[in-house]
Amino acid sequence: MNRIHPFALGHVVGAFFLGGVSGAFLDLKAVMVFSTVLAASAAISALVCWWRPGLEAAGWKLWLVGCLGNPLFVSAVVFSATEYECLVGIRTGWNCLFSELGPLVAGACCLPPLAGLAWRFLARRRSP
Repeated sequence: MNRIHPFALGHVVGAFFLGGVSGAFLDLKAVMVFSTVLAASAAISALVCWWRPGLEAAGWKLWLVGCLGNPLFVSAVVFSATEYECLVGIRTGWNCLFSELGPLVAGACCLPPLAGLAWRFLARRRSP
């Protein structure tokens, strides 16, 4: 039976726990939704990392592709780009209520690849 690569496993599990922690500030439904969405997008990102540059690549490459290959990260960056007037303070008001969510979500998508790299590092230290 094939084992799951430690980077991919750490990436998805890290995203799942990050979603659980961030959703815990709201309610149980948010925990379930945030965990599922972050883990699913991290799984897609892990597939992109497997395709290019490969799961045994250098850590900086995996982190970069892990962030940029995450569909949630891409959508958060696009949302921030469309709401740039609110982010820089040109426009204010009720229309700008959720404009800060883009950078927050993009930042949250950059943490799970680090968990994957840490899991890969620990797995290499354990193996003889």
